[in-house]
Amino acid sequence: MIPKKEAIYEKALEMWRNDQYKQGCGQLADLTPEYAELVENGYISSAKSELMTSTERKNEQWLNVDFPESFKVDILEAMTSGIFISGTTGTGKSDLGMYIANQLMLNNIIVIVFDSSQDWKTRSSISQYQTLKNAYISAIPEQNMIYDISLLSVLDRQRLIENFSEQLYRHQALEQNRRQFFIIFEESSNYFKEGFMRSKRLANASMLLSEGRNYGVRFGLITQFSALIDKTAMRYMRQRYFGYTSEPRDVEYITMFFPKNKRQEIAETLRNLKAGQFIYTRTNGVSKIEIEPYSNNVAKTQIFSKIRELPPIKPIPQKDSGIIDIVTFISFATVILYALSQFPKG
Repeated sequence: MIPKKEAIYEKALEMWRNDQYKQGCGQLADLTPEYAELVENGYISSAKSELMTSTERKNEQWLNVDFPESFKVDILEAMTSGIFISGTTGTGKSDLGMYIANQLMLNNIIVIVFDSSQDWKTRSSISQYQTLKNAYISAIPEQNMIYDISLLSVLDRQRLIENFSEQLYRHQALEQNRRQFFIIFEESSNYFKEGFMRSKRLANASMLLSEGRNYGVRFGLITQFSALIDKTAMRYMRQRYFGYTSEPRDVEYITMFFPKNKRQEIAETLRNLKAGQFIYTRTNGVSKIEIEPYSNNVAKTQIFSKIRELPPIKPIPQKDSGIIDIVTFISFATVILYALSQFPKG
């Protein structure tokens, strides 16, 4: 990228003044030479070259910053390979997820969020949410939806996601004019931890993660702890955002996604990222993006989940006690008469 003219001029002026001091002409350093003079003496070309070299060096160090207004999600790649976001508390993971969700929805993709933090139903641009009190979803939503699972235990959350994955897989496999779905899991290390892809208890979720692309379904995982996520599951998510962390296991794990000669540099960068800054890796490159806290003015509507209807319990039929007593008496009398008939007469 070619530096701006103003930056080139300022750099050229700095170089010219430094040369004046080196040559013992410090009294001239307070003067301001004409632009044409800087061109004629080669300072402009030298400044331009140095700034471009500096920019290239920054690119190599993953320090090229795209701000929110220029940050764009690669929608095709997201729906091909999924998305992964990590970072410690307060790094802006959910904010980044909300930016991504918003852009997915603008592309007519149904976004479904499983959230235990209650943050999404407060700040995201998804207008509908359900607060679940049991591990059951009655139907696949036809619009963007937040499932607030804060009231469920971790085990119930796992059951919910496993059952929903089975429902969604079957729905998409049978649907001829299928819509595209993107499922976002907050605190995903609760469900997709190491061994997840081999777990029978979460077999449907594993199948949807590995095969969902064929049926228009992709996943987005958000977590504080990268190293806890199943290593096989990570292979499916090629669009990755790594935020600040100083946790040794996470730093070591994240750097494994980069060339060996860059790992030390990446580790240092991870420890120095500010809130809202992420190392962004995708199929065709690496860069650093920076976002502002996400906000919107979308009104929220709570959708009350339908309760599963159970058939009424049929009453146990009661037999007439009088008839039972008569039958019992007759049976008893018959036994007594039979017994007496067996005694010899006389």
